[in-house]
Amino acid sequence: MTRSFKMIAAAALGAALLAGCGGPRYKDVAGTIPVMVPDTGRIYFYQPPAPLGVVSSQPYLRVNGMKVGRSKPGSFFYVNRPAGKYEIDTLRDGESLSFTLAPGQTRYVRLSIEGATGNGSVGRQDMRLEESEAVAQHELSPLKYWGAGSRERVKLRP
Repeated sequence: MTRSFKMIAAAALGAALLAGCGGPRYKDVAGTIPVMVPDTGRIYFYQPPAPLGVVSSQPYLRVNGMKVGRSKPGSFFYVNRPAGKYEIDTLRDGESLSFTLAPGQTRYVRLSIEGATGNGSVGRQDMRLEESEAVAQHELSPLKYWGAGSRERVKLRP
C-alpha cells in the first residue's frame, strides 16, 4: 500500500510540474502583448497540439535566414519586424513561404502535423500562411506562449 501511495504521489507531482512548464495561454495574454512600434509588423508562429499518439518534430524557424525560435506543438510565439518582404523556412528542403509585411500588419504562420495516424507515428510537418485573422485567433486561443529564443537568433549559413 505504501508503494502505491508513493507512485500516485510521484505521478501527481510530475503532472503538476509538467502543467507548470508551459507559458500563459494566448487567450489570457492577448491584451497584454505590447503594441508594435511604427513601421513594423508582427509575425505569429503557432502550432496546434499534435493528435494523440503522434510524434511531432520541433523544427527551428528562420525569418530571412535568421533563426528566431522553434515550433512546438500546442504553442505560439511572435516576432516584430520592419515592413518588407519575408521568407520563412524550417531549415528543411522545400519548407518555406514568402510574403510581404506592411506597417502595422499581423501575419500568422501555422505549422501542423499532417498525414499521421497515431500510435507513435510521425507525420509530415506542414507550414502555411493563415490568411484569416479570425481563424488564426481562434486557433491561437488555447495555445501557450513559447517565446522566441534570443540565444537562437543567429545568422545561419546554408
